[in-house]
Amino acid sequence: MPDAVGWLNHSMTPPDAALRKSRGRPRIPGAEGRILEAALEEYGERGWAGFTMDAVARRAGVGKSTVYLRWRDKGSLLTDAVEAHSSGIEKVDTGSLRTDLEQLAAGLFRHYLDPIGRATVRLTVDAAAASVALGTFGQRMASLHSESLLAIVGRAIERGEVPADFPTRTLFQCLYGAVTMQSLTLTGARRDLTGAEISRRVAPLVDFLLPS
Repeated sequence: MPDAVGWLNHSMTPPDAALRKSRGRPRIPGAEGRILEAALEEYGERGWAGFTMDAVARRAGVGKSTVYLRWRDKGSLLTDAVEAHSSGIEKVDTGSLRTDLEQLAAGLFRHYLDPIGRATVRLTVDAAAASVALGTFGQRMASLHSESLLAIVGRAIERGEVPADFPTRTLFQCLYGAVTMQSLTLTGARRDLTGAEISRRVAPLVDFLLPS
């Protein structure tokens, strides 16, 4: 799939190895999950400038040493938090490109409507707008998204649903962009959508991208 692979190679490059090196585990059972969730909640409220490791520790109900033992800085903590709460969203394989994309879009939509998911959107926007690098979470999110979409389109090519030169880059931009923009326009009670309502919103997007 030459059209997609060349464009996505950079996004799929693993993050800085220093961030992925072996680190000590938190000493409190179950602390890691609480810390990662607290990190995104804290970021959603305060953004990069107001985000501190100490505040995350307080919110998670653990000592500061528990946080600093595993994460060297807030960039590495946020990278792991984004990955932990984004993985699994895009693991779909229905045997059909259309239904794969519908499930992918619906899962992403649900994620963005959740406060934790909304924090990942803020992270990504802040990272893109910053004049200096804020961490590697933007790269990691691009990698997660591109890997899943490559797999989905790759299976569709093998099944003969689409040609080998299918424009995966355009599909990526349109699908993710449309879902992100829709989720950002919903506020307050309008964000309380049922699964059926989400499905009704994403179906026209997929129909537009994959006309019969």
